[in-house]
Amino acid sequence: METSSKIANNLIKNVRIDETVKLSTLWEGGTSCVIHFMRRFGCPVCRMGARDLSSLKPLLDSANVRLVGIGHEELGAQEFLNTGYWKGELYTDMHKKTYSDLKFKRYNVLNIMRALILPETVDAISKAHKEGIVGNLSGDSLQIGGTLIVDKDGKILLNFKQESPSHHVPLDQILHVLGIKRNQRSLSVDTASSN
Repeated sequence: METSSKIANNLIKNVRIDETVKLSTLWEGGTSCVIHFMRRFGCPVCRMGARDLSSLKPLLDSANVRLVGIGHEELGAQEFLNTGYWKGELYTDMHKKTYSDLKFKRYNVLNIMRALILPETVDAISKAHKEGIVGNLSGDSLQIGGTLIVDKDGKILLNFKQESPSHHVPLDQILHVLGIKRNQRSLSVDTASSN
């Protein structure tokens, strides 16, 4: 199983309280975490993905799992928070060190244009707009993100890398990796998986 030691000492900055911490502080102290690396705060598809992932927050909270978002620039971070689409903690990785260390894809001008006209990207943008999720063109649109699940011991349980702007880890996969069962009346946590 992959460990987080390669990224543990990378610095991230808390958007809400303007404090810089090591990435490892997210999972130290006996807490697992879902860390969502965002492509761009102004992207409507990213906002929709953040909203969808945030819908898991009550389940994650009940299982003592932190929900953390990380962007690679401050531009648009406050507006992103104000939209209310993201319910978890929010940080920035200003030097994109973690994005680089995790080998998240970075487009160039030509291949981002191709990625934006892929049918799944066009469909996702259309869906976001139909749901009233708008964005802007501000910021670096060439960086792609992903999602990590790190357990309390620093083991990476999931390292999901986006292949296109609309590519997000399925929510049920996140719950499965964490051993959280979702049903209509109650929450069941497989304690062997979450400890």
